[in-house]
Amino acid sequence: MDRLEEKWESFLKEQGDEISAEIYERLQETAHLFDTGDGTHAKWADEATLGFLLVFESDEAEAILAAFHAGVDGVQGAQWAFAQWVASLMSMLSEAVIAQDD
Repeated sequence: MDRLEEKWESFLKEQGDEISAEIYERLQETAHLFDTGDGTHAKWADEATLGFLLVFESDEAEAILAAFHAGVDGVQGAQWAFAQWVASLMSMLSEAVIAQDD
């Protein structure tokens, strides 16, 4: 074991449990919060409540709205683009449900 590993092991023995408890406590305190800095994501708030946070730059929001409205007007390319975006949300929903079932 090299010197760095020895120092790390010593640190963990002295402070590891305390730090682990602090991290766990902080995670429990903030489990219900969404952070826009994390980007678009899904998160289980409890066993029965799934939240989705959608984060957009203004140009992204405008493009999605434009694709939606063009699709409603019958533009096939726009319908496909919007459907792809919705499919990505359904994929995220599916992954969250699968993870919750595990």
